Amino acid sequence: MYEKLGQFYLGREYDLEKKTSVGKNLVLYDSKDLVTHAIVVGMTGSGKTGLCIDLIEEAAIDGVPAIAIDPPDVPGSAPGRLPPLDQR
Repeated sequence: MYEKLGQFYLGREYDLEKKTSVGKNLVLYDSKDLVTHAIVVGMTGSGKTGLCIDLIEEAAIDGVPAIAIDPPDVPGSAPGRLPPLDQR
């Protein structure tokens, strides 16, 4: 467990090819970098919600307010209306 005021602990470095943690290197985020807004995007199942939950928990520990919007994947949403990249 890691706890330091002003530093958000997000986990440890991970090697996707080996599917293991890389040493003991921590992934930290400086809360001073949270100036106004943030957006997290990615494919379904890529860990967006999990990352945001971790960020919100760390923010709460440091007394940083947060508002989170996690809309469901709805057919007809904006990404679904865009033509494939090769047709643009």
